[in-house]
Amino acid sequence: MPGKNIVILDGAGSGDKDLTPILDVLSHVLKADGAQVETFPLREMRLAHCLGCFDCWVKTPGLCVEADAGREIAKAMIRSDVTVLFTPVTFGGYSPELKKMVDRLIQLASPFFHMDHGEVHHPPRYAHRPRLMVVGVQRHPNPDEAHIFRILAGRNAINLHPQSYRAEVVLATDRADALRGRFESLLTGSDALPFGDAVASLMPAPVVPGAAVEPVGARRALLIVGSPKTKEPSTSGVLGSYLLDRLNQHGWETESLTLRARLNRTEGEGELLSSVQRAGLILLVFPLYVDALPYLVTKALAVIGAHRGAGREPSSQRLVGIVNSGFPETHQNSVALAICREFAAQSGFLWAGCLALGGGGAIGGQSLTGAKRSGPPVHHVIAALEMTAAALAEGLPVPAEAVRMIAKNSIPFALWRWLYSWIGARGLKKLAAKNGIGKDKLLAQPYAT
Repeated sequence: MPGKNIVILDGAGSGDKDLTPILDVLSHVLKADGAQVETFPLREMRLAHCLGCFDCWVKTPGLCVEADAGREIAKAMIRSDVTVLFTPVTFGGYSPELKKMVDRLIQLASPFFHMDHGEVHHPPRYAHRPRLMVVGVQRHPNPDEAHIFRILAGRNAINLHPQSYRAEVVLATDRADALRGRFESLLTGSDALPFGDAVASLMPAPVVPGAAVEPVGARRALLIVGSPKTKEPSTSGVLGSYLLDRLNQHGWETESLTLRARLNRTEGEGELLSSVQRAGLILLVFPLYVDALPYLVTKALAVIGAHRGAGREPSSQRLVGIVNSGFPETHQNSVALAICREFAAQSGFLWAGCLALGGGGAIGGQSLTGAKRSGPPVHHVIAALEMTAAALAEGLPVPAEAVRMIAKNSIPFALWRWLYSWIGARGLKKLAAKNGIGKDKLLAQPYAT
């Protein structure tokens, strides 16, 4: 790649020193034709996590309000010819270090909506968009995990709009000559983008009910809220709290934990692990962030997984995943829930099923039963949560009917998709106007050359 500028986001953690030789081989391959390569070791950089404030759309368009290294990295990416994401494969997803920066990349997208292969997405902010290469490293062969990773890379490519993209999964034990060949193949061609069935096929199927599972110790449920919006009510918090209240009415003890930046410190990790240890049922509720789990949820799973150890025998502790997406299509949640299921398998939890909601922005932190709530009816959401609480309280998995119920809508989907996109764009324009930002400035390109 003579004369090319290449940016590598190194997502290896402080304990991933065995990945350094692999990154060295990758860098050597990229530099072989005279390309200029700049590597950002994310673990060493001051980076705040995305708060979901959307200020990079409506207050400082195209520019994250966090004045840290995230701006420097985003600028380098959009001005590069090739951007490389390098990471250990973590339950099929990215490392916490890489996910923290990937979540911040919404500043490179337009706040408006458009249709792409029958799905709602955000258009690109910039005309120039680098080629994307995604490299994941596994320590042990796991075809299912590798498949999830490749689909995630493709979904990111859909929303980042690169001119082309390639994804590869290698093993930490691969020889250098084999790695060179794999990495050289990334320099040409393009992988197919995973739309429709390609991503929907990852959605975990409802768990077939068997014998009821008696939880460890007391009938105690832990709600982990993974929304980074901690200063205002979130859709995740509303969904999780409703379900937790119903479990309480069924005679369960309940505990709620909202993930915060404290998780990055030893005491925060200890609080999380202690809460998980006490629970027989863990409800993990979060919004979809850049096609997967938000950074703090990714971090939480990594902490729990490391503590429990890889390949742990399943316990009777159950895990349920509940995700809501800012896009109206339910299947856009598939990758995130596949990661949750893979986490359960690797960390010794019993997977008790999941719920996926499209168009979570329509709830927007409002009470599901509030007399003054606005937006479309949510009776199907309430019914799904009621059904789920009753089943979980009896030691059964999330019912298939609840999965179907929460995904449906009383408005015909084509109309709902159009209304959701129109109302969302209108709301963003109003927020921008309050900040003195007109439509022309909403599409600003602060990192353009």
